[in-house]
Amino acid sequence: MKINKSRFPNLMLSAILLLTIGIIAYNYTIYWSNTYAQSTIDEKDNFPENHPNLPANPNLKFPAENNHCLYCHQGIAPTRPFNSGMMRQILEKGSELGDLNGCVVCHGGNPAEKKDKNLAHSGAPAGGLLKEFTPVPAALQINENTCGQCHEDHSYNVHRSIMNTDAGKMKAITWSFGIGTENKDHIYGDHDMDDPDGDVPRFGSDRYKAYMKDMAVAFPGQYPRKLKQIPEVDLSKLESMPEQAAFTYLRNCNACHLSNKGMQDRGHYRGMGCAACHSIYSNEGYYEGADPSINKNRPGHVLVHAMQGTRKSAYTLNGKELSGIQVSTCAACHSAGRRIGHAYQGLMALGNSNNRGPYNEYGLPQNTNAGYVFKHIRNDAHHRLEKDGKQVPGLLCQDCHTTNSMHGNGNIGSTTLATVEVECADCHGTPGKYPWELPLGYGDEFGKDLTDLPARGLAGEPMQVTQKFGITYPKEDGYLITARGNAFGNVVRKGNKVIVHSDGGRDFEAPTLKEIAKTDAWKNKEKAVTAMINVPGHLRNLECYACHSTWAPQYYGYKYVIDYTKQSIDWLASPEQWGKDGTTADYHENFVMQPGAATYGDYSHVRWENPPLGINGEGRVSPLTGVIQTVSTVIGQDGKTIIWNHTYRTGEGHNAMELAPVNPHTTSLAARECAHCHGNSTAMGYGMDGGSYDAVPREAKYADIVDKDGHNVSAYTKAQIQGIKGLHGDFMQLLDAHGNQLQTVDSHWPASMPLTQKQRDVLSRSGT
Repeated sequence: MKINKSRFPNLMLSAILLLTIGIIAYNYTIYWSNTYAQSTIDEKDNFPENHPNLPANPNLKFPAENNHCLYCHQGIAPTRPFNSGMMRQILEKGSELGDLNGCVVCHGGNPAEKKDKNLAHSGAPAGGLLKEFTPVPAALQINENTCGQCHEDHSYNVHRSIMNTDAGKMKAITWSFGIGTENKDHIYGDHDMDDPDGDVPRFGSDRYKAYMKDMAVAFPGQYPRKLKQIPEVDLSKLESMPEQAAFTYLRNCNACHLSNKGMQDRGHYRGMGCAACHSIYSNEGYYEGADPSINKNRPGHVLVHAMQGTRKSAYTLNGKELSGIQVSTCAACHSAGRRIGHAYQGLMALGNSNNRGPYNEYGLPQNTNAGYVFKHIRNDAHHRLEKDGKQVPGLLCQDCHTTNSMHGNGNIGSTTLATVEVECADCHGTPGKYPWELPLGYGDEFGKDLTDLPARGLAGEPMQVTQKFGITYPKEDGYLITARGNAFGNVVRKGNKVIVHSDGGRDFEAPTLKEIAKTDAWKNKEKAVTAMINVPGHLRNLECYACHSTWAPQYYGYKYVIDYTKQSIDWLASPEQWGKDGTTADYHENFVMQPGAATYGDYSHVRWENPPLGINGEGRVSPLTGVIQTVSTVIGQDGKTIIWNHTYRTGEGHNAMELAPVNPHTTSLAARECAHCHGNSTAMGYGMDGGSYDAVPREAKYADIVDKDGHNVSAYTKAQIQGIKGLHGDFMQLLDAHGNQLQTVDSHWPASMPLTQKQRDVLSRSGT
């Protein structure tokens, strides 16, 4: 065989090239084989019993370190642990799009560009769903092309969830301004919204879907098929319709819905859309990861580029491991209104003034968190738990609130009562029945008779969506089922014990009342047996938290000034101005402004102890709290006052301010004392001491020199406290001495009302 020497160099080069390609391919295969081999769990795998967490393996690296996007962002954390199914899918998709590190799957951009940041952050690889680079891949404006690639149902659902519609807030505040008080239908939202796929939820068991379909038939006003965006104010009609100030207020106060970035200050830092919950922001808002391109000295950044969901996405930072959606993340939005996000942590929001102690070592006051300063009262019993003889962080919000509550179920969400599917008895049962022995709907009756319904039993597997994207814990004797028919993915029966697997990283045993009764393990037997066994009407008619919420944040008498000589941010229009990259006007702080601004907002008094009681939409006795009890002053564009300290009324003649039924999320092991309700006029709805305080709020109060007849002497005398002409009396007073209703109980549900005369007679010990 003769060799053509003139072609030999070319053959040698070809051989070397082929050998090099082979070595690279072999090493690449070995690398990913090792990576996959180290994975002990897939998104669809069962959660291994001996492996309670799955932290990122520090020995694993991006396939192309220092290359593509990592040329500038070297050191950035992976979105999820390398050995998770989600990250593997991202890397596979990225490889198909020419980016071995997978960044372009969520962000788009030009991974081949290394010199010009603007070029690198532009466009998107062909073949992907994105057409432009985005710094906010989870934003609802574009999330169908990012998160929706793998989570299509979640993407659809979250647009219609209560966290994006705010329909309940819309109803409460428009009602308090006298708008729509003819019924409790929910017609307004943050954005125009419909539900084209019909009224069957996308997530859930057949029993759950049937349950929710029946609820929508029974309460069409609470399960709307569409919502209209809250209108803008019509200034030409403001003088004749000053109640439009509600629209101005709502468009300015709704900075927390998922379509926008929201306020960017201490405690408010968060992402957009899905990232509002799944990205981690500290209260201070500083980046603490290893990406050198991100400024570590400027607030407003994600804590680390790693998404949180369940234990599978556990992450170690500063030598500490964290997992799950943090309570502080939820509190970034759930700090206003009923203040549940902070109340769960034992924090009572006092106001937005900085002039409160205890002072720090520099003599400075407490920093605001999400706009408030606090007094610590007492943690919710679920927030701090005893484990192995010491107090440890307890349950995260997501441990109780299911995916249907958080992401929505695909139908339009209006209120928490319409959406939340869990009841206390779902884990704790009653003294006579374990949770699995209760019928569906227990604690969630809405007037239904459950007498002949069978026991709900246990489920053999979690919801499909939990199996696909969450963790499948060992089922032991079966998964517990919620009041509305879905299997919990993280709560199981083991013998007669209930085990709760928290995504915070620990497992807890939830005490069941039947087991306590069987073993006579009561903490306070006399009190517990009297309340729950000897008086069965308590369990039949009361929410558990009516007794076990021994304190609740209560904010009474909210007084607004809406001044149309000024402007304010329109937090609803701002996110509707968005570009191809998904960023919105508010993201760039280039806000859409609107006429009118809430220049003052003041509560007459703030309380925390022993809230009054009423009946909620489910028909059960619940704590009531003041939230938005509107007293409005409206100043026109010309600076003239249109209405002054005005209260609106409903068609029935009630003040259109509400005492709202609420689970304050301040549960304590010890219940309220009997005397806190029995014989207590405040608990019955008659106000503090029967309404004797501030009994005539319609009259102005003076504190100046007077003559013997009580007349003001000085020609310059001014009222110290202005009168509120339409106010019935104490803001806490729901009923007058004759039992006539004075203000609204709940603007959302038809069954909500004051305690009945019979119930009040029992509490007042009538005839004894």
